[in-house]
Amino acid sequence: MELFYTERMKKVILFFTFALAIFLIVFRFTSTPKVWIDEGLFTEIARNVAFHGVWGIQTDPGEYSLMNVSQVSVSYPVILPVALSLKIFGIGIWQARLPMIVYMFILVVLFYLFVKKRFGFYSAILSVLLLLTFSPFYGDGRSVLGEVPGLVFLVFGALMLLLLEEGGFRSKKWAILGGLAFGLAAATKGIYLLGVSSALFIVLIFWFKQIKDKKILLTFLYGFIPPVLIWAYIHLISSNSLLDFIPNILYLASNHSVSIPLYQTILNNFARFFTETTPILFLFMFVVIATSFFFRYFKIKSKDFSIAECVVLFFIILNWVGYLGGTGWYRYFFPAHTLLYLFFPGAVYVLAKYITNIFLKRVLLIIPVALIIFQFYHMIFLSDTSLIHKRTRNDDLSTALSKIDPSKKVFFDNLAEAVIFLKGDNYSQYFYCDGCFLEGGNKDSLYDQSFDYILTGQISQDFSLPNYDRQSVDRYYLFKKISK
Repeated sequence: MELFYTERMKKVILFFTFALAIFLIVFRFTSTPKVWIDEGLFTEIARNVAFHGVWGIQTDPGEYSLMNVSQVSVSYPVILPVALSLKIFGIGIWQARLPMIVYMFILVVLFYLFVKKRFGFYSAILSVLLLLTFSPFYGDGRSVLGEVPGLVFLVFGALMLLLLEEGGFRSKKWAILGGLAFGLAAATKGIYLLGVSSALFIVLIFWFKQIKDKKILLTFLYGFIPPVLIWAYIHLISSNSLLDFIPNILYLASNHSVSIPLYQTILNNFARFFTETTPILFLFMFVVIATSFFFRYFKIKSKDFSIAECVVLFFIILNWVGYLGGTGWYRYFFPAHTLLYLFFPGAVYVLAKYITNIFLKRVLLIIPVALIIFQFYHMIFLSDTSLIHKRTRNDDLSTALSKIDPSKKVFFDNLAEAVIFLKGDNYSQYFYCDGCFLEGGNKDSLYDQSFDYILTGQISQDFSLPNYDRQSVDRYYLFKKISK
């Protein structure tokens, strides 16, 4: 397949692929997806880090509820870039999401580099196109969340480990860069802290003997440990939550939204992989990839063996197993699903080499292309981030809040996602995160008539406040104090 392309054709294909990537990543990124509570809490933390040096949520002007606790799922690899963007460019949704857009494009580049090195140009282009047509990539990637930044550091670490491996585990440069990347991945979000660390440990157990110079492992640790220690200082030591860390992580990883036995939760979530389209796609790709690994490493005893691939594969398995015991929300196996695209085209072409039936071979080879077409159609017309449907929530909030006089007092009633649209700091808020032990501010401030504006969404349509006019802003209600 590689011989079919001239170098000039490859450059043209590469140019159009990355041009498509830029367009799809940037297209309506400020309005799609809609802001929601998780993104709001993280952007609020970044905002206060940028302008007040406080890792927390403002509850009243000059007063903060500290958020450097273990149950806040994202950490400094997400918060600090967003804080820097807000500091440089000012307060707003595009400023908050700009680092996420950069992370998304970097992940596309890393996909191309890793797959090209392992499976060749054609597989690399298909992997990138599979990623670009995967609609959750935009829903979870554009929002200020930790999933895509963690994937960036994980794939970069795998690429560095691949280079280290190809050099016979002698290069200190690749070792320390790989350790640093994996360390930053672990520090990004709890799911990576547990998954990356466990995957690296499992790989080390199986392949410890193959690494002749054991000193290179120390160099790797010199890169891995500092980012994790910074995370531990922020979330465990300075917040005094060291003893609460493991119970909090286990609780949040469980199906804490309902009170059913663990075995029932596992059965319910496992059944999704046979009854719901996104999990079915995940299972199909995983089976293809696992089969290709079996052929390469056991059946034909291939010498083309990559420890870097196995680190990623173990992370995928650990993420999937963790998902089975959780709430069942697709976002919780989004990292594993995304990483499958890193291997799927290469796995298909590995299997195609060992199929003698011409018809079956052609069917197998067309599967990645067919999947790209199917995903592209779904992304454009059917997904929550559809390109043809314009979402107005973010624009409506920006129109309603960005023009408020900074001297006016504003109260946000459990709507942290809306704070990013307010230019000034003269605001108070009450927030409550269901199931994660986070609460701050005074919820009774909804009835405090000292505020000039009150934004809420937790009321009935006929709710009213004395001396206030009410207007609808998407699914929220903005109350403006009537001038005497």
